[in-house]
Amino acid sequence: MAEPPKTTDPVVFGKAFAKALWSYDARTLSQPQQLAGLKAWMTSEKKYADWSSVSAQLPTKDLWKQLRTNGQYATARISEGHIPTAFTAALNDNPGAITTAYVYAVTVTGTQSIAWDGGGAGAESRSITLAVQCRPHERCALSGMAPSVSP
Repeated sequence: MAEPPKTTDPVVFGKAFAKALWSYDARTLSQPQQLAGLKAWMTSEKKYADWSSVSAQLPTKDLWKQLRTNGQYATARISEGHIPTAFTAALNDNPGAITTAYVYAVTVTGTQSIAWDGGGAGAESRSITLAVQCRPHERCALSGMAPSVSP
């Protein structure tokens, strides 16, 4: 599991997190280990941390066991990341609004390639909108995930 980058750029952080989320190796990591690795990306501010939105993205323990039995693993290639236009417009309308939580919306797109023992491989397009907290002079952390993708 990749470690969070030491960056103050929400887009750089969002792209790195999406790559970590979409990359896994059920052959070597258990589902709790994968969850623990992702939890390290979360903000320590409980008020702004939505861990359930992140943990819901992973397969259940039972499904993970099946993935392990099949030797499944995935890698991700990130195509693009950006702050959605609607978020930027809202921020321009009220620049002071960000100064409470410093949470930015970041949409990331890419491809997840999945493979397994004795079988084929496939690739699927992925897109997700993340809530990334980047307080001034502090490195970014994940706040949560949006329930739907934003353009």
